[in-house]
Amino acid sequence: MCYFTYSSMLEQTDIQLVESIIALPEKEILTKRSLSQLKMVKFMATREIDKECFCSTVRRKVWYKDFLSWYEKNA
Repeated sequence: MCYFTYSSMLEQTDIQLVESIIALPEKEILTKRSLSQLKMVKFMATREIDKECFCSTVRRKVWYKDFLSWYEKNA
């Protein structure tokens, strides 16, 4: 028989951090601090450098939306 096991790219502590940030009010989620923590989680999982600086509110919202899509696929 062949068994498949589900393996997440993310550590349990990373998932807990992401979930705690997602639970914050939107105004707090979109701070540079919160998004930088999410960016680090993604980097640790993918080892791909993300050069987003989060200077613009619009860019923060776009990046966060893209992060959530990535997170839902990989958590």
